[in-house]
Amino acid sequence: MKIVSWAILVPTGLALVVFSVVNRHAVTVDFWPLGFAPEVRLFAIILGVLSVGVFWGGLAAWLAGGAARKRAREAERRAASIETDLRLARQKTARLEHDLQTARASSTDALPPADAA
Repeated sequence: MKIVSWAILVPTGLALVVFSVVNRHAVTVDFWPLGFAPEVRLFAIILGVLSVGVFWGGLAAWLAGGAARKRAREAERRAASIETDLRLARQKTARLEHDLQTARASSTDALPPADAA
């Protein structure tokens, strides 16, 4: 898994560095109603917008997965409850089987021998 991560991250990092070096000239960004027009490097604008997009996309995906995470938590709680019930039922069954064996053993000891009649 680490090899796959490195195989993806290293070329992506190199592409971002090359992109930043090639697009280093300044552009004017005009915020029209405010009268604010700074000169910013082109790569900074593009990488900034890309970063904001990745952040918002991740946030949207996380929010969309909320219902699935809630269902998973509820399923885990139900499974834990069922496992507890199963363990208690097995203990009760073992106790009842032990009581039954004890009752059978005591009833066979209490019977008179068959040839005594």
